[in-house]
Amino acid sequence: MSLSTEQQGGHSPKACGFNDYLEVLRELPLFNGVPLDVVKVLAYLSTVETFALGEALCEQGEAMDRCCYVLCGEVDVVRQTSDCETPMLRRGQTYFFGGLGLLAATKAVYTVRAATPVECLTLTKEKFLKTAERFPNILPKILGNVVEHIFHWEEAFLTAHAEECAARGGEMGLSLF
Repeated sequence: MSLSTEQQGGHSPKACGFNDYLEVLRELPLFNGVPLDVVKVLAYLSTVETFALGEALCEQGEAMDRCCYVLCGEVDVVRQTSDCETPMLRRGQTYFFGGLGLLAATKAVYTVRAATPVECLTLTKEKFLKTAERFPNILPKILGNVVEHIFHWEEAFLTAHAEECAARGGEMGLSLF
């Protein structure tokens, strides 16, 4: 992994400067409704990281210490169960993950690995929390965005997998928490 704010390796990143970082963060549902001045601070604190093919952006079981927005390349999301690794999905440009890790001490449930050379805009939990200490009024808005996302996700999941969910009994219902 390397950190950079400059173009590397002959491929053009989607974002390469403060205004690009700001635009990316403003489009993320996690920061929807957060005042522009605060998003500008978060954009200033964000960095671009590059990952080689096969390199992990985060490892299952390790602390979630940053969020990532894929600027270019593709990532595989996999889950290790007992003695095998199960591929869950592959995503590319504009894929965002790790937002929940900014809000609490959590460990990654999945491994996210570069399926190609990848460039990400990242924001560390440490930088996010320092910003939240300075602007505490953003936390209710961000928590509201997270809750809204969970409800929308669960509604879509239950709609798509209604029979399977009914067969499993009480194993569903994150929004009931």
